[in-house]
Amino acid sequence: MLLHKSVAHDSRVRREAATLTAAGHDVTIVELVALGPGEEHLDGFRRRSALPPPWVRRLLPFATYRLVFLATFVARGCAVRAEVVHAHDAAMLLPGALIARLTGARLVYDSHELATGVEYRSGAWARLVHMLEAALVPRCAAVITVSDGIADRLRARYALRARPVVLRNVSDLVLCDRPGSPGLRARLGIERGEPLVLHQGSAAPGRGCDVLIRAVAGMPGVHLVLLGAADDANAADLAALARAQAATDRVHILPSVALEDLLADTAEADVGVSLLSDSCENHRLALPNKLFEYIAAGVPVLTSALPELARIVRGRAIGWTVDPADAADVRRGLTQALSARGDAALRARVAAAARELCWPVERRRLLELYECLER
Repeated sequence: MLLHKSVAHDSRVRREAATLTAAGHDVTIVELVALGPGEEHLDGFRRRSALPPPWVRRLLPFATYRLVFLATFVARGCAVRAEVVHAHDAAMLLPGALIARLTGARLVYDSHELATGVEYRSGAWARLVHMLEAALVPRCAAVITVSDGIADRLRARYALRARPVVLRNVSDLVLCDRPGSPGLRARLGIERGEPLVLHQGSAAPGRGCDVLIRAVAGMPGVHLVLLGAADDANAADLAALARAQAATDRVHILPSVALEDLLADTAEADVGVSLLSDSCENHRLALPNKLFEYIAAGVPVLTSALPELARIVRGRAIGWTVDPADAADVRRGLTQALSARGDAALRARVAAAARELCWPVERRRLLELYECLER
């Protein structure tokens, strides 16, 4: 597997690698990270660094550095002598194709997003990504992606013979008790009966956290937890917005917690929120990790009224959809969600969704794909 960051913090890649390892495959991840002593193995699979020496980044022009970056990945990947090269995201597609060509391996492209539809990629970079995908994706032995909408776009755009395999970012976390360890409410001094709204994960622009703060500011007595927001560069701006809205006592901006503790904290919320902005095609077709983590914790959800999110939330009747740019509409949705805190039928529907939208079910598609590659 090829990854342009660290697998330790990429739950999707880590799930896939661990699953294939447990199924008897010999998995090595070549990643863009410096590995210290004892970090060469994780969850049963091997890790290899493709990070160029630090002086390369400091001294070489950007274009030259990118060539060294590419050459390093190709060299490390070829050294593995794999039968299948599994390239994660568009940045790894060209290195993966070169390794596959040089070694005779089969290439799998795992597209974590609609690479040509993200708002941070435009101009020459967007055209380059489109050209690479157009040239290489039809030649892949298999294509994987994260939602039905993106699968349909990729098949139509590149005239693929087979529809990409949809492997959603469902959670493999297990909700368990933490005896003797204070929960989220206890750490913040929020009583059990007080309404608690949760947004977990990145609070980067385009995730609606500013709109969420404005919405909750107009809801006396309601607490908002931004779990993981303290890790982001704009955390100070969110704190300033909470002060400006006179809501600092009810808006809690926290760092991320360990994965093994995440669902226990999540389960203490009354509603989990995902407010991706309607700003690009990728957002409209996305299914964020947090959606499935809320469901796994048994928490109803409030999401943007975007096609893929709405298909799950409305289709399973497990929450509410709103305009992510309209604080008044978000407040309306939150009011409905908090009014349904005692709705046993709603909680039962969330529990039913959790039994289906989970990794033990979803991983079957990954294993079936690799069984086909072996034939």
